Amino acid sequence: MDKAGLANLSISPDIRRIRANRLSRSVRFYLALDCEVRQAGDGWVQLRNGNTLFMLEHGDTNARSGTIAPELSAGNLLHLCRRLWSAGIDTSPISYPACAPGGRITTSDPDRHPVSISQAESR
Repeated sequence: MDKAGLANLSISPDIRRIRANRLSRSVRFYLALDCEVRQAGDGWVQLRNGNTLFMLEHGDTNARSGTIAPELSAGNLLHLCRRLWSAGIDTSPISYPACAPGGRITTSDPDRHPVSISQAESR
């Protein structure tokens, strides 16, 4: 996405927020999932994956109530799986549900929040 497209992405009060015990560890995990840091501040980092924005916030994850990371996508799901496996990150086998015909995997972030990654649609 070019700078003009990035400028059109705004911070919404409805942005999904995910608590992380160790923010730096969680950021490294999401970077491995092809997310990009968009903004950062004291105790928070906003990430982007395609057109999906979400925020990691430093905080106690014991009080979480079913927090789920947003649906993420990958340009090459099989390549991403291989990178994750070589980094010691477990994933589910690739499945092919009707809502993700290019394939989908699931894993958990360092704070055990479920994460789902689908093959990005070809354009």
